[in-house]
Amino acid sequence: MMRGIAASLFGFFVCVPAFALTADPGPGGGEPQQMQDFNIAGYDGKGEKTWEVQGASMDMEGEDVKISDITATLYGTETNKENMVLTADRGQFDRATGKVRLEDNVRAVTDSGAKLTTSVLDWSQKDQVISSSEKVNVTRDNVAAAGTGIEAKPDMKVAKFEKDVVVTMEGQPSSSGEPAAGAAGPGKMTITCDGPMELDYEHQIATFEKNVQVTGDADQGSMVSDKMTIYFNSQTKQIDKIVADGNVKITRDENVSYSDSAIFTVNDRKVVLTGRPQLVMFTEEASFSFPE
Repeated sequence: MMRGIAASLFGFFVCVPAFALTADPGPGGGEPQQMQDFNIAGYDGKGEKTWEVQGASMDMEGEDVKISDITATLYGTETNKENMVLTADRGQFDRATGKVRLEDNVRAVTDSGAKLTTSVLDWSQKDQVISSSEKVNVTRDNVAAAGTGIEAKPDMKVAKFEKDVVVTMEGQPSSSGEPAAGAAGPGKMTITCDGPMELDYEHQIATFEKNVQVTGDADQGSMVSDKMTIYFNSQTKQIDKIVADGNVKITRDENVSYSDSAIFTVNDRKVVLTGRPQLVMFTEEASFSFPE
């Protein structure tokens, strides 16, 4: 999806200089070329519109093409019917490198409701990668992810956040409409890590690294580890399983467990500890420690 958006922008920017180059550059050899309220589209071999770009203004000087108030629309294909709309206050295309930078209020929205927002987004036509070093927010289904820095392929099926990651997941709503714990999935869950974190929508997996911490509803407790992998149910979009590795600590009320690894399965709400597990339990009169 994002690939089409990026390709549409690239095609647009290639077309615009073609108009500008027909103009007399003037005695200075490089007077800026301008255009107001433009609309340009691309078509496939069958004559079907594949993309459309609108802008309030365009300025070209040298290798740089600057555009204000961009709205780019990618139309779905026979195999992928979903459309995507990308907007930004302004953008810049470098004809020498083939790279596009969108700036200020960058927003991408798909027909299915997936959203990406950031202040700056770069796209490399050569590498087929979109990236940003700024704070990025991505929402899809019941998952909201935020972090500093992102790199992804243009279709956004796999996104890698670089650092300071916060992911919030909502459980499946109950009959009252409120997120609730149960066999279908946990209640609200927040996962933080220093990063990186990779979110793979295609395979329904999220991998968190470095200082990972999971907190849930009051009765769910918390879990920390060096690395954590979360598996989702492809139908319900809820969490099926959490696998934690490295210095695992699970806290619930005053009870604490330690292990090298842990597997938490949501349906039966069971935790299996492996690798030197130790359980510390507190009662009103005494505490008990159960080492491996």
